[in-house]
Amino acid sequence: MPWNFLPPGRFPGGRESWFDYPDRMAQVLTVMNMKGGVGKTVVAAHLAGMLTRYHFANRTRKVLLIDYDPQFNTSQALLPSKTYFDLEKAGRTSRAIIQDPEDKVDPFVIQTPGNSKPPSPKTIAHRVYTDTKTNAYLDLVPSTLDLMYVAVGQPAKRTEVFEERFHKFIALCRKQYDVVIIDCHPAGSILTKTSLQESDHVLVPVSESAFAARGIALMVKFVAAVATGKGGPTVHVLLNNLRRQDSAFETTIRSKHGNTCLTHPLRHFKAFADPSEGKGFVWVSHRPHSTRAFSNLQDVVGEVVTRLNL
Repeated sequence: MPWNFLPPGRFPGGRESWFDYPDRMAQVLTVMNMKGGVGKTVVAAHLAGMLTRYHFANRTRKVLLIDYDPQFNTSQALLPSKTYFDLEKAGRTSRAIIQDPEDKVDPFVIQTPGNSKPPSPKTIAHRVYTDTKTNAYLDLVPSTLDLMYVAVGQPAKRTEVFEERFHKFIALCRKQYDVVIIDCHPAGSILTKTSLQESDHVLVPVSESAFAARGIALMVKFVAAVATGKGGPTVHVLLNNLRRQDSAFETTIRSKHGNTCLTHPLRHFKAFADPSEGKGFVWVSHRPHSTRAFSNLQDVVGEVVTRLNL
């Protein structure tokens, strides 16, 4: 079935599309891997951009991308430097979701906020792109290096308030967007815990390395370990940055993880590595083979839409 086509009757009650479900809640997808350097930023930023700019399953979408990684690479890819630093100065970052901006930043002891009410999405999210024809848009909650102190510091009190604030924030987002994508940092912490607890799906980018297969197994176990009573998110593996067709690496991963892997890998194209300060994305790239890169990206995003029923 083509990625941009869903036949009538696919949806319950004879409805033609998800537009006929005004009360449908957004799906939440975390993009993460316990191993760094796997192309997480490339995947998260391009996935969010494609969903707002192009029709998949006959529509575009309202997307919120949360940069939940203290390295803030996704923020740097999508925002001009001045815009980013203005937002950071104003406290409009993902740190504000779980901790009030006025809370003391200490690399050793993190002050657990007493206030369990998070900010509303509209007060911290920044509009990156709007499609005026379809009213689809991409909002970004940028990250900040200060978030690292929350990730590695020892909390002064119990951390339930972090989890409660993040849960309430995501609940608000589910009502305002079609898709929430969380770019989460590659380490076990309160950040990964809160992200996975609120996610319906986890997309695990995997690049070619000797330890990739073992890393996938560990990632699946980690997701299951932090799952709440609802059973935890569904894991999807994306083979990323592949340089060769049908390589031994790809064959090994697919033999061990079967249907967990997306059928379409994201292949190695220099155009995917270009984005910076909101420019250079593959849909505007003039690099050699950028048309092939765009087609490859379409296939991957289309499969994600189908798998997640977005």
